[in-house]
Amino acid sequence: MLSLVLATGQAPACSYIVQAQVTFEPGSAELDRSQVIKLSEWIGRSYAAYPLYTSAAVEAGASGEAPRETRNLARLRAANTARALRMLLRTELPIASASQAYRFPKNRFEESNDFAVVQLYPDVGRLKLPGCNPGLPDELER
Repeated sequence: MLSLVLATGQAPACSYIVQAQVTFEPGSAELDRSQVIKLSEWIGRSYAAYPLYTSAAVEAGASGEAPRETRNLARLRAANTARALRMLLRTELPIASASQAYRFPKNRFEESNDFAVVQLYPDVGRLKLPGCNPGLPDELER
């Protein structure tokens, strides 16, 4: 499952973020062909929305009863998703990576704890995007 989410000034940290989520089958750390195609399409839509980015991030999760294996699975998901992202991006960006192990298959906020979230951060300055504080001129906010 992948969807384009554009977060703007409504976010508590007041930032522009383009985000997608990949859901993995339990126990799997590999992106399948359809996930890579959807990730590629999402990247295309992201560049259509904002043509310049400063960085990217991947956060992956895994659920399971064995803590060590679950942590390793989450790390592998993050690494594999970051690798796919690096190959699909149009420009080279720094990609931060994080992973989280869960004991239960899902929490109340997520469809599944077996996921990777990909985020792209638009270059607010070079794109001259409006600031998040409407009461101040943009140059005072940066």
